Amino acid sequence: MKRGRSTGNPTKAQVARWDFIREIGCVCCRINGIVRLPEIHHMTVGGKHGQKRLGHDFTFGLCAWHHRGVNAWGREGCGRFAYGPSFALEPTAFRKIFGTQEELLEFQNLLLAGFEKVRTTGRAA
Repeated sequence: MKRGRSTGNPTKAQVARWDFIREIGCVCCRINGIVRLPEIHHMTVGGKHGQKRLGHDFTFGLCAWHHRGVNAWGREGCGRFAYGPSFALEPTAFRKIFGTQEELLEFQNLLLAGFEKVRTTGRAA
């Protein structure tokens, strides 16, 4: 399954991780008590023009609004009003409200661990 990006082809386990992330939904929307279909966000390091993607294991789910600033309603500000700042449009405000990429990755991994436990045992606790 070629992705054509700097991080190379994902393994079967990484593709499975992404499938689980899609089932869980956008981590920022989850923080707000909403479940929205996410895109897969790869963590990056470096400056604005020299950003480098980390590997496929450094991923978390962000909806189109939180990931790219794509507003479903086509009106300026409506997405921010409904969901908070977008990582693409207001990275400083985004981090202030939702946390750093590292913190969101940690939250995503906790959600995945809980999801896996429910999936394998049928129980949350």
